[in-house]
Amino acid sequence: MAQRFEEAEQRVFENVYICRRCNAKNKTDNPEKTSCRKCGYSDLRKKNSQFAG
Repeated sequence: MAQRFEEAEQRVFENVYICRRCNAKNKTDNPEKTSCRKCGYSDLRKKNSQFAG
């Protein structure tokens, strides 16, 4: 398995949210007041940093 670097994880996972409707990536500091950039849906989830497998 590859090494995990803190700088890379912050760049990839910090402030990245996924739309629950269209699965688009959205970078934002405040996901509660932000809607999806593609479809406008307001329900966003945090990007997973743990992988099952």
